[in-house]
Amino acid sequence: MTDATLPFADLERVYEHLAETLDELPEEQERLFLAQLALALAHRLGDVERVIAAIEEARRGVEDTST
Repeated sequence: MTDATLPFADLERVYEHLAETLDELPEEQERLFLAQLALALAHRLGDVERVIAAIEEARRGVEDTST
């Protein structure tokens, strides 16, 4: 199985929209929004192992920026 990926320009577009959406939310709603977004995307992806791998990839990305 190959993992489908977005072209860089589309990924930038997603990032911009996500950043704008987070900026519009009250800070106390950001975590809930991100959790709901993750679950909505996981539901659409439909593969629990790929979802878990993405969660771990995101965690490593956050850990890498904090060191």
